[in-house]
Amino acid sequence: MKDRMVRNQLNNVGALANARGWKTTAGLVQHYLDGSGGPVEVEPQQMMNDMPQFQRHLDKTMGNDVGKRPDGPFTTEWQSTAPNPKDGDKSMDGYYGLNHFRYRTVGEKHGDQVTYHVEVQKRYDWGVPSEHRRTQTAFGGPFEMELEQADLARLNSAGPARDFDVKGSSGQMRTTV
Repeated sequence: MKDRMVRNQLNNVGALANARGWKTTAGLVQHYLDGSGGPVEVEPQQMMNDMPQFQRHLDKTMGNDVGKRPDGPFTTEWQSTAPNPKDGDKSMDGYYGLNHFRYRTVGEKHGDQVTYHVEVQKRYDWGVPSEHRRTQTAFGGPFEMELEQADLARLNSAGPARDFDVKGSSGQMRTTV
């Protein structure tokens, strides 16, 4: 009975996210609740446009890492980033939909010219407080609710929802470092 209640509450969060125009959050919540566990593809270029913090981290990687490498092919280490909710509504969608995710760049450097693409990945799952995951407080006003991480994670182990991988790769881009 509790699993059904938690599932319904999370479904309501997805519906409210959709009503706010947060398509990423709504889509990822719905995919979790659909229970297939199949991967979801995202578009890193759109994520960079929507989440200025991601673009800032990428720019820093290009300048502080790739720019100092010798000419030739390269692959950077996976790095963690997260949208900053203060960057606006689209960043809020990324914050609630993905929160932290990892990225790397793969490409080739010739002098100060770099051709590269960006890869992103994340495991979409819900954790428990011992993993330093906080209770989720969703929205406000008459729709205010709290969803305990452990209850959300239980949906995966009990069967009505499934964790899944989120990944994506951008098209080729060029920059000067």
